[in-house]
Amino acid sequence: MTLLLPCLPIYTTASRYKPHLLPSTRRRHPITQQDYSNIRLHTANMLMMNLHALVALIPLVASLPSMPSFKNRIKSLSSRDDQCPFPESYKITSLQVWTPKNNNTHPIVVDFQYADNETKIETSCYYNGTQPNAGPEGLAPRYACENPTVQFQWIQKTSMLSIIELACPNTAESGFMAVDQFTPRLSCVDTSNSTAFGEGSQCFSLDFAIQRNFTALDPIAPPGGN
Repeated sequence: MTLLLPCLPIYTTASRYKPHLLPSTRRRHPITQQDYSNIRLHTANMLMMNLHALVALIPLVASLPSMPSFKNRIKSLSSRDDQCPFPESYKITSLQVWTPKNNNTHPIVVDFQYADNETKIETSCYYNGTQPNAGPEGLAPRYACENPTVQFQWIQKTSMLSIIELACPNTAESGFMAVDQFTPRLSCVDTSNSTAFGEGSQCFSLDFAIQRNFTALDPIAPPGGN
């Protein structure tokens, strides 16, 4: 984090504590001892203000997530079993999202391809309103890809995609899920009643391939909240 601090004024004999210029002669007054005292006092006040600003930022800096610490935790867990690497990053391609308009009751449609080089997962992810909720009760629903190790959630209000990959499922190291959330760049066109889903908006990702790092490793909550 780069902190932008106010620049302290530099005082010289040419730009000192603004002595009055005589209108008639434009001559400078000589610098007095009082001028030097005022300069020192002003500089000390500015330093104290900067110090207070730095102290106020300490809780904010401490609360920021640490990507290196997340990656170190992943590597530590992965080192326990070379046959089960924990997910660190992933790639999404061919992302498409269709949403209804003007009282069209057809559910949202989401379609994309998912790949994780570390865990060797490649799968298709699709939602059209018929897939069951793969997440726990009481939370926003999420849906499983063809490989159920990967799950996703489309948040229509913010046009945000959440990605979940279960870490080492069905092993002694299971119990965690890698999580990430982002807003893709989309280009959208309107669809009419003559199209497959009816009146709505068809959106395509402006980035054919979206490469992302996971940002959290959370305990898995079982479906149904049990």
